Amino acid sequence: MSSQVSLDSNSNKRPKLLAHLLRPLLVLLLSAPVIALLLSLETAPRLVTERQISAGELSRIETLLLENTPETPTNASLQELQLDSEELNLLLRYATHVMDLDADWSAATTLSDASMRVELSVRIAQGAVPVYLNIEADLVESENLLRLDSLRIGRIGVPDRFLQFTLQRLQANLASGNVAYLDFSELINNVERVELTQDRMELALQWDPRLIGRIGNQAQQLFITDADRERIIDYYEVIRNIAAAVPNDIRAVSINAFLVPMFALAEQKSLAGSDPIAENRTAFQTLALYLNQEPIEQLIGSAAAADVEVAPFIEARLHRRQDLAQHLISIAAISASAGADLAQMLSTTKEAYDARYRSGFSFSDLTANSVGVAMAELCTGNPATARIMQNRLANLTRETDYMPEVGSNRDGLSETDFNALYRDRSSPEYQQRLAEIQTIVESRPLFVDLLPL
Repeated sequence: MSSQVSLDSNSNKRPKLLAHLLRPLLVLLLSAPVIALLLSLETAPRLVTERQISAGELSRIETLLLENTPETPTNASLQELQLDSEELNLLLRYATHVMDLDADWSAATTLSDASMRVELSVRIAQGAVPVYLNIEADLVESENLLRLDSLRIGRIGVPDRFLQFTLQRLQANLASGNVAYLDFSELINNVERVELTQDRMELALQWDPRLIGRIGNQAQQLFITDADRERIIDYYEVIRNIAAAVPNDIRAVSINAFLVPMFALAEQKSLAGSDPIAENRTAFQTLALYLNQEPIEQLIGSAAAADVEVAPFIEARLHRRQDLAQHLISIAAISASAGADLAQMLSTTKEAYDARYRSGFSFSDLTANSVGVAMAELCTGNPATARIMQNRLANLTRETDYMPEVGSNRDGLSETDFNALYRDRSSPEYQQRLAEIQTIVESRPLFVDLLPL
């Protein structure tokens, strides 16, 4: 009898002992993600880069964009790019700057033969003890492309098997019906050669303008919300009504014919409680799309566009020139959507491109661009100025209220002529000319007491 009691007692103890042994293991397993996260976080950045972009660096970026842009972007061609490590890092710094990330992000690359190291430091929390996520990735040449070879997050090295498995699963999930990923994959497949040395990165790819256009449209739509789509449809309806009311014998109208009713609607909707900044932004986006004769699905997608009646096209002019109206509204849309810094960069690079390949450098175009940037900054800078601008734009009477006369400008300068007058776009002479244009723009009645922000 006593032996039986002893056996029963041991049997009862075994599950308890097993539970006692498994409990710390279970806690350890459940805590593993938290432990991994804590090990990946650090209190200091491993990488610190210069935040400010100097005038000389901006000029260098413009030159890089110009040198690596196809001579005829609308035609398919083989495009070759060459960038050294300093240039790559300058472009990375500028990218974080225009995305307003430079206060918290630092990124840099280091080139070597057949490989590239990318470092990233991101501040994810502030306070007495800041918290940073430091990432280090190695990319290697593989079959004319770059392959992620290793990844380190904080003090944790991601195991290669886990890294490759995760990448494969991610690619498989994205490839299943994701149109944007399929277009991106096609772009990658267009890369014919990638070569890395200690001095530079060389890349050759087949430039496909239709593919680039689709990717650009999809990227643009990522930042358009459902509420924005409704706004865009509202403003497009205003444009359609304006264009439909123009008599058949009139070929063109002043850009004010569109600006006044569109911003009257923006003011009305803001008074009813809508966000004035969002209203102004989508008004510029919609008008730019119409003036450049682009389909509305480019902004709102094909499903939403199926129920929208296409607006007949009427040419809009500024100071009797269609190109000035297009410049002003297009750059205003870019500035309202992506920021003034990027808009100004594209503005000056476009004129340098024209000087090299097309009709020549135009200070008239540059003036229209400056007006567009100023208009968009005030319309989207803060709610108070956004409402003031709605009222002023809704009551425009003259184009000169915002656009200076440009008849005295010397336009059509070739690259050689431009360099003879200004040396380059970082010269004091050129910067003085830009300052003069900005002073004239700021004196226009539309901007009085509002500029600079």
